[in-house]
Amino acid sequence: MSFETELLARLGGASDVADIDIMLRRAYFYDFDGYPTRLWDGVGILNTATGVGDDLTLSDGTVIASNEWIGTISADGTNLHQRPPLADPREGTSPRYEFGIPYLDAPTFAALQADQSKVRGRDLTVYRVIFSRGEGLRPATSIAFAARLEMMGTRFDRSLVVEGGTMVNRHSATVLCRSLEYGRSRFPGGTYNDTTQQERARLLGLSSDSGCAFVARNANRTYTFD
Repeated sequence: MSFETELLARLGGASDVADIDIMLRRAYFYDFDGYPTRLWDGVGILNTATGVGDDLTLSDGTVIASNEWIGTISADGTNLHQRPPLADPREGTSPRYEFGIPYLDAPTFAALQADQSKVRGRDLTVYRVIFSRGEGLRPATSIAFAARLEMMGTRFDRSLVVEGGTMVNRHSATVLCRSLEYGRSRFPGGTYNDTTQQERARLLGLSSDSGCAFVARNANRTYTFD
């Protein structure tokens, strides 16, 4: 069952928004080169109907399948995954986001720290997951695309903490992201003006592109649409 079909089924005969009692959670796919990481805002392992990315083999031999997402909410209800709210890109801005990933295994931590190209320029994709209120985990859960960001870089942190009476190393990372609107005016060869836009069209094999023909004359003007 697709996400949309499941959503409509759960809405049932609701005639008012107050009658709708469903819950959306988010899932996050960090497409690190060679170290795909899947997290979701919940407890336990979420199994989705479709896989995303490749399987991940941990240092202890455990294989996390492409349709398995690790829950980041602890027993006390704290979400250990720092995920900022996303802005609507249609407003024309591309804010800087910082996502905090808890509990990276040591080999993944070392590999990403040693080679930033495994992070920089790769995608962070956000999905929606649907549940009824009070519902537990179930197999083949539907997911739907929500947003895609570009990872710009990473900061790393290693700390020594006590877990179960034992001192253990905890590896975590902060991933810096931008929406895909970032740098859209930095097309090679020019900026938003008619001359360079026509040249870009020529390079792409097009006869012309009038998309920037009116940019200059519209500078410093305000238009109101009814």
